[in-house]
Amino acid sequence: MIRVDDCVLCKIADGKLPSRKMYEEESFLGILDVNPYIEGHCLVVPKEHVIQFYEMDDDALVYLFRLVKIVAREIRKVFTPDFVCVFIRGGRIPHLYVAVFPSMLHDSLSGLSQSSFEKVRVDLDSAAEKLSSPSVDCH
Repeated sequence: MIRVDDCVLCKIADGKLPSRKMYEEESFLGILDVNPYIEGHCLVVPKEHVIQFYEMDDDALVYLFRLVKIVAREIRKVFTPDFVCVFIRGGRIPHLYVAVFPSMLHDSLSGLSQSSFEKVRVDLDSAAEKLSSPSVDCH
């Protein structure tokens, strides 16, 4: 399994840094985010050092999202939010993680993509044409 010495999530996976684990198995772990958006904010992390989700093996990616679903259901059961949000970016840490956290109607996440960014005009027909022929077959 690939690890990177200066990666905080690799160090957590190796037990070199403390964490508050809610789930662990051979290849993945679920931990509480140390800089949470809200109580119950969790990260589901592959132990192998991967930066982008699309770099993962398909079977591992499917399994990752099964774990995300398990964590989301637990968050829903414990915190009873209106929604459970899932966010993948990896900007703060150069290691893939899926943030899973409770959200309430009309909280600061409401309309996130629409309200937080400058409005731009996009030629939707052009964008659809560019994206209509993926270079990789998904089947």
